[in-house]
Amino acid sequence: MITTNTNRTTHNTITGFARETHFKRYEDEFNRVMSADSYKYSQAIQYPEKSEIMFDYAEARDGREFDVTLFNGLQPKLKKFFSKPIQQWEVDEAFMYSQAHGVYFDVEGWDHIAQTLKGNLPVSIKAVPEGTVIPVKNVLFTIESTDEKVFWASSWLETILMTTYYTCNVATITYHVRLMLEEYANITMDNPDVSYMFHNFGARGAANPEAAVDGGMAHLITGMMGSDNFNAMRAAHRFYNVKDITTIMHSINATEHSSTTSWGRDSELEMIMNHLEVNKGQIIIAAVMDSFNYFKTVRAVCEEGSEFQKKINSDEYPILVLRPDSGIPEDIVNATLDIMEDENVPFVRNNKGFKIFKKMRLIWGDGINMVAMRIMLKVLISRGYSIENIAFGSGGWIMQQHDRDTQGWAIKCSSITVDGEQRDVFKDPITAPNKKSKKGALTLYFNKETKTYFTDKVDMDFETSYEVLETVFKNGKMVKEWTLAEARANNATVKVAV
Repeated sequence: MITTNTNRTTHNTITGFARETHFKRYEDEFNRVMSADSYKYSQAIQYPEKSEIMFDYAEARDGREFDVTLFNGLQPKLKKFFSKPIQQWEVDEAFMYSQAHGVYFDVEGWDHIAQTLKGNLPVSIKAVPEGTVIPVKNVLFTIESTDEKVFWASSWLETILMTTYYTCNVATITYHVRLMLEEYANITMDNPDVSYMFHNFGARGAANPEAAVDGGMAHLITGMMGSDNFNAMRAAHRFYNVKDITTIMHSINATEHSSTTSWGRDSELEMIMNHLEVNKGQIIIAAVMDSFNYFKTVRAVCEEGSEFQKKINSDEYPILVLRPDSGIPEDIVNATLDIMEDENVPFVRNNKGFKIFKKMRLIWGDGINMVAMRIMLKVLISRGYSIENIAFGSGGWIMQQHDRDTQGWAIKCSSITVDGEQRDVFKDPITAPNKKSKKGALTLYFNKETKTYFTDKVDMDFETSYEVLETVFKNGKMVKEWTLAEARANNATVKVAV
């Protein structure tokens, strides 16, 4: 028999041995009731008596890396975890573990959610439209409880919804890459479309398959269309209501070191020739070139008058993307261009006077960040080449080399209603002024005249401003969703940091 570890009386529809064992058939499923930090459960008895409504807000409060955040990822999280009712087995299992864990658990409140409320989480969540670029230090979403019996539900959500920082980080990084690429594209390209110039190679670089999916979707929100993060395609289709899956993302047939080296050290050109032949009729393919002697291999595929060049320059065969991936980027790109120029690899000039190789390109997918990309882009431009001759791929950098502190993410309670009286809630530590939190029930506004965002109290009547946040979730139901196309459109026209 499991017993409560507090003096509070709890009413359990399922008691004793049944409460302890009936959930075992769900052992492979995620328990949402256990998705908060342990201390969150004891807060049910910490707030003032007669507490009725809690209000929390989320913000990226630190611009140490970027002064804006591309907001995304809340919609998939709410749809995945809370659009289906909380089940009784989740409550019972959490109750059992809380007894062994030594923390208070409001089993009566959770039974109320599972039974009386039919599993529908009693909160109202308002959020910035998915894909919108917002300056730091502004409210991104708010959570308000809707049932005084479990008023603590809004604060309980902090742990799981805080992880939205991750998708926002990935999208924000990719967004800034896009801006950088567009900067150079506008200089060197007739059609400055960079949507295939920064690929997500992050499935293997993510902490786990779930993170790979979340980060993969975030990359796509920015309008980038190139990705090898395959499972993110399925997730974007599901969570962002895509009707035409051909609009989500694309990749190309590409070699890797295992397939290349399986032919043997002396047969690398033969392998690439085969790769070209079996992909006859395709538009574009890629081949890794640094398995053994990079310079020898590049010379072989670029050799003027060779059988390889004759084939690739015919209309029957695809464009070949050469992938260096080893060495110092600046040196390798320069050396590659030297070889291509020495071998008279065919090119055309665009209307801006920059050269574009007819049937060959480069892609660099190792150790990529904005510094490395900018170096390589400047090499191309300095030698008279359009940046459309190169693309980049990143995994570890965009998927892992950041955390919650990158943008200073926080979710804080800013208002509580006690016995009908609203109270502002905030913290203001003298030891860390940067952690001062906001007061009151808040929302985000946009000033139509100054074209700026600002945070203020709800229900303010501003002549030139309107509220940006929209109700997206209420009492267990999604009430507003954005498609992938809409989310992309929300940042597509933003060309500079707002």
